[in-house]
Amino acid sequence: MIEATDLTKIYNSGKTNEVRALVEANVTVEDGKITAFMGPSGCGKTTLMSLLGLLLTPTKGRISLDGRDVTRFSDYWKTIARRESMGFVFQHINLLPHYTAIENVLMPLLCRDIELTQYADRALELLGLMGLSDKATFQVEQLSGGQQQRIAVSRALITDPNTIIADEPITFVDAASAEVIVDAFRRLRDRGKAVLISTHSRELASIADVTYQMKEGRVVEKVN
Repeated sequence: MIEATDLTKIYNSGKTNEVRALVEANVTVEDGKITAFMGPSGCGKTTLMSLLGLLLTPTKGRISLDGRDVTRFSDYWKTIARRESMGFVFQHINLLPHYTAIENVLMPLLCRDIELTQYADRALELLGLMGLSDKATFQVEQLSGGQQQRIAVSRALITDPNTIIADEPITFVDAASAEVIVDAFRRLRDRGKAVLISTHSRELASIADVTYQMKEGRVVEKVN
């Protein structure tokens, strides 16, 4: 479980170019549920997701993981926590060019003292679940945007994380890829994973168990 209390992120505080990206957000993310953060571009969704994923440090407020306040823990500790328990699907995909689909899926394992070949079957299995078994050895730049995002989802799952954080995961994909990705999120929920999704799509938010509506850096409504 992830709990955020009065979570605030301000850039250039006190200056003429101050940006209040997120203000006093209170959210709870539970295991075995899909939690959606919904709102227009610029409303603070990505900032909130980055804070909950320990990629950013809040200006003020608190983040708790399973009841433990980790807000001021070291960057090293947060790096380990992300590596061990979180998987990320980025809005702009962020695959490594000139590498194959399976090589990109295996990338999160490079920071571990393991032999990558031990996970080759797992990577192929994940690509298969995404409908990409026949694309494993294709370089990613040879594939469509929807196919690339499905590879990115596979990459996020290679370490079997407990928490999956997906920022606008279907914004730039075709309808068929969106359906595959949404089905994957449902399966993850059924396995007891915590799935966080930011979106401006009501269709995607409709699969969520809990939806937080955001506007101008604030959480303005929670819908169960």
